[in-house]
Amino acid sequence: MSSAVYIRRTVREIQNKLRNVKSKDDYLSCLRLICQYIPLKKSDSKNENLDKKPIDDENQEIFLKTHYIQMCKFLLDIISIENVGQLSHSEFSQYFLHIFLDGSCENAFLILMDTIAITSPGYKLNKCILLLEEFLKAHKVASILFEQSGLNKVTSCSMFEWKRQGRMLQWESMIVELASVPEKMANKLKTEVSEIFQQQHYIPLLISDILLTLGTACRHIRLSRDCSLEFVSHLIGKLCLCGYADQFWRLVLRQTMLLVRKDFIWSQVMETVVTRVPDRCMESVLVPLVKSLTWYGLVDRYLGNCVTQNQKVQLLLCTKLIFHRHYKSPQVLQNVIGYLATGPTRQYLYIKMLKELVQVWGDESAMRHTSYEQHVYLTQALVISIAFLTESLKHEHKDELLRYLLVSVQNHLGFSDGKVRRLGMLVGEIVTRRLEPDGPELRFEVEEDEEVKALKSLLDIPTDPFIDDLTDELCMMLSERGTEVALSGLEEMVSPSEKHVPTPPVTQPDPPSDLDSDDDLEPYDMSHDTDKVKVRQPKYIRDCMEDLIGNEGPERVEQALKAAEGLIRGKPYGVAEVSVEFTKVLVHLADEYSLPDFRTIRFSTLVALAVTAPEQVASYLSEQFYDKNYNIRQRLDIIEVLGTAAQELSRPTDPAAKGDNLPKPKVQELTASSTEPESWQDVVQRRIESKTRRFGQGRSKPEATPMENRFAPVAGHFFYPLMGNFDRPENTFDLMGEDCYVLGRLMYTLGIVMYAAANSPPARQMASALLEFIWVLRFHGDSKVRQGLLFAVSMIYLSVPPHVLLNDLQQEVFESKNWLEDVIDKDVNVQCKTLAVQALVLLENIIKQEFLSEPDFN
Repeated sequence: MSSAVYIRRTVREIQNKLRNVKSKDDYLSCLRLICQYIPLKKSDSKNENLDKKPIDDENQEIFLKTHYIQMCKFLLDIISIENVGQLSHSEFSQYFLHIFLDGSCENAFLILMDTIAITSPGYKLNKCILLLEEFLKAHKVASILFEQSGLNKVTSCSMFEWKRQGRMLQWESMIVELASVPEKMANKLKTEVSEIFQQQHYIPLLISDILLTLGTACRHIRLSRDCSLEFVSHLIGKLCLCGYADQFWRLVLRQTMLLVRKDFIWSQVMETVVTRVPDRCMESVLVPLVKSLTWYGLVDRYLGNCVTQNQKVQLLLCTKLIFHRHYKSPQVLQNVIGYLATGPTRQYLYIKMLKELVQVWGDESAMRHTSYEQHVYLTQALVISIAFLTESLKHEHKDELLRYLLVSVQNHLGFSDGKVRRLGMLVGEIVTRRLEPDGPELRFEVEEDEEVKALKSLLDIPTDPFIDDLTDELCMMLSERGTEVALSGLEEMVSPSEKHVPTPPVTQPDPPSDLDSDDDLEPYDMSHDTDKVKVRQPKYIRDCMEDLIGNEGPERVEQALKAAEGLIRGKPYGVAEVSVEFTKVLVHLADEYSLPDFRTIRFSTLVALAVTAPEQVASYLSEQFYDKNYNIRQRLDIIEVLGTAAQELSRPTDPAAKGDNLPKPKVQELTASSTEPESWQDVVQRRIESKTRRFGQGRSKPEATPMENRFAPVAGHFFYPLMGNFDRPENTFDLMGEDCYVLGRLMYTLGIVMYAAANSPPARQMASALLEFIWVLRFHGDSKVRQGLLFAVSMIYLSVPPHVLLNDLQQEVFESKNWLEDVIDKDVNVQCKTLAVQALVLLENIIKQEFLSEPDFN
């Protein structure tokens, strides 16, 4: 009879006995027969309670390969309180645990996981959970990793045999089971899950088994033995894909960073493990690794030159992490760029990436369609790349890089966002100084702040923090002795003669004589003195105009400017006749003498003219905004004057406050009355009033006095002409093109004018026209223009009454709502998203209030 037939017959007999077992002794005898086919470990060889096994190794191997899985499933199926419940703790550990822990570990683990998944709560499930806990505590996962890596002398079912037998599906299922133990146990046991199955305990336990396997593999390689770490690589990839990447690399790097520095074999093992993960897991493994490494020199220890051989790694490091991602810390960029730049075989990828980076950084379309945070990240990448540029590479590629750089800086200087322009100026200074240190210096007036300092600090190539830590430790060890040596050396430097020479006393000079002192003279009170002006302020508006047109000196121009606003507001009668001519003079007036507060005074005077004669001035300024003979600064002044004047006209004014007969401030009256003593009658009356409750005492405040809305009759003059010729390009002015910054400011002004006309008769027509105007420009490429559009939409929602907004403008409002939702989902600019959210919340509140305020007739 062959061994295989004899073992098969024995297994059947054992199963028949276990089905009909009636006593504890019969159950133990069956377990002893099974244990004879399980190999003894070194720790169990001296155990007297286990019988000596007459079964040879060949029969044990036949049992493990042919009947072990069937026997384990059978033992788990018949678990009950009548058989296993009768075993003592020692008997359960010596026999039952021995079968599952010392047999084929990979098969025992899969059987336990499958049985737990299909078993309902009860005694059987508790025992299966106990077996799995003991399996993990005994570090049998390391045994599985040893067997699959070929590190055991005799492997029951190695990875190579699994591949040859076509059992890769089971191999993959084991990786999935090992990586998903916390989730499956939590789903099965709910709140009663054991600590060892929780993520914070299981993952470190699994990582310790992986590190044990890697250490054993290093010893095998030193002994010239063969092994394979493909299973470990796949397991690491699955762990990182499941979300444990940060925890995994935090524990692994803590143990291996010192080893890969000193040991080449450890470096090769880590490189093999990292670079042989499946392609679907490569990003989940590499990105957390690059983020966790503290120095760019360590990237080579973990990746080697795989970036030149693996297209997936090359796409990830040279494209995704540079152009498609952004992180707050520049550590990722320093690690990736330093890794590419410091390897001789990788420098061609570094130069290729640098050239592409300069072009993308300065591309006008890319600047418009990426967020500011992303652009800052690209700027950091460019500065770090320039910092790693060697002299030989600089000499070879300098001309090409400068050609790309000049175009990029020019595009930055023409961009509408001031922060982006500042980045362009800063990078222009840094790169030209590095590429041509002896050439002409490019210098801009860039304000030094935290962002600028952070960018300039990236020019310093980071050093190895491990060396710095060693230096700190040595300094700590030698601090006490070093202090003693320094003190002793200082004492030796001082000569004996210097030690005993007394310090001469310092003689104080004699105080001055009282006859020469001027302290008794009282100073003149010069607090109310004013500078004597040679030119008098003009008394009439026409005199101001003549002085400004004549331009006969700085004093005359300054006095005319200072007096103009007071004359316009103090004597408004007759201003309308000269308002247009005076406005023309002020708009074209230049600061030839660098007068203090020139722009502020001129702006205030223009606003005073627009408020006093709104129809004439607003019509003239709106017409001149699209005229040819104005620069960008003058056009911006025009729309700022219109917006400020509209706000002032929309505010209610007190009729008694007009003219020169202004009432005295109330503060003076309170101050005068506060000096008089309060009578006892007033005190008693005040106390009575404070403790008296009145019901229906009438109006508590005086009725508000109705006032005329000064802006409503002239709102159209401030509003409609500004939307007339926006799409008409001129030789010196192109709103839809390079001058789109002015278009953004124009949208802000239209929004301000719209808000100034809130709840007035023309508000509905203005809102309809502005919504149509916004709809044309909603897909504008410049972020500043889109921000102005979103601001104008918010002003429409605030200005138009809710019933008008939801009834007369229903279609336009819901179209704008869909556009706001698209901006939130698809816009790359963070400020645009924020403004869209604010406008959408405002609209939703208006809709809720309108529907809640409707009367219920039922």
